[in-house]
Amino acid sequence: MTLKPDADPLYQAARQRVRRALLPIIDGTPPDADTVHQLRVCCKRLRALLQLYRPYSGRQRLRQLDQQIRLIAKSLAGRRDLHVQQQLISQLARELERPLSPALNSQLLLSSSNHGVSAENNERIIAAFAAVLGDWPHCDSGRRDDWAAGLTRTRKRARSLARRACISDQDALFHRCRKWTKYYLYQLEQLHDSRLPASSEMQALARLGEQLGQLQDLCNLEAQLQTLAPDQESEALAERLEKRKGHCKRRIIRLFIKIYGRRHLDV
Repeated sequence: MTLKPDADPLYQAARQRVRRALLPIIDGTPPDADTVHQLRVCCKRLRALLQLYRPYSGRQRLRQLDQQIRLIAKSLAGRRDLHVQQQLISQLARELERPLSPALNSQLLLSSSNHGVSAENNERIIAAFAAVLGDWPHCDSGRRDDWAAGLTRTRKRARSLARRACISDQDALFHRCRKWTKYYLYQLEQLHDSRLPASSEMQALARLGEQLGQLQDLCNLEAQLQTLAPDQESEALAERLEKRKGHCKRRIIRLFIKIYGRRHLDV
């Protein structure tokens, strides 16, 4: 591939996504929770697009760019959405048929909060995204077929992680599969003809991403619970969490089979 910025549709897509994500903070306005979320989603989509260049661009160059984007996302890791966290805690408490004590509830929410992103970081964030776009690889063709090799590679990676997660039942593998599932979905969305409705595969991947996200929320809450001193109430909540995780994993495995096929997963 001859690299040429102006003719590269993926570069143009990356630049447009960055512009939209940065628009709320270019005037110095402190980023709110929604803006931070959109910036983090932008980072994920940029990393997914980079994977399409793997067959054509140097591995080291792409790894460096991916690391730059990861650092941006890490700098944006502000406070967890306490509203979502509270909803999850409330749902689990209802299943226990009694509300959590104020002490345990406040401990869980306190352990999930971090410092937010301040307006002083705006210029640094803008400069970091500009540096990524400045180093972006380019191609001179807009044909979808040129990206087929990268797309196939991403699908195989996601399928391999799905198989390993099914066999081992390790939470960490489900989390890694979530990343590559999102990469695959974002790549399909980018290469899909926007005039046509989403394919059945894209719809299934979106549902899978949601379920994997729910599993990660449950795992995060479980990790927070393990940092607290055990008592009868926290142990009951931990038991409910484990059951909820099991239900969630079964739904995920059904979607794995739907998307990747039983013979590829050995389940």
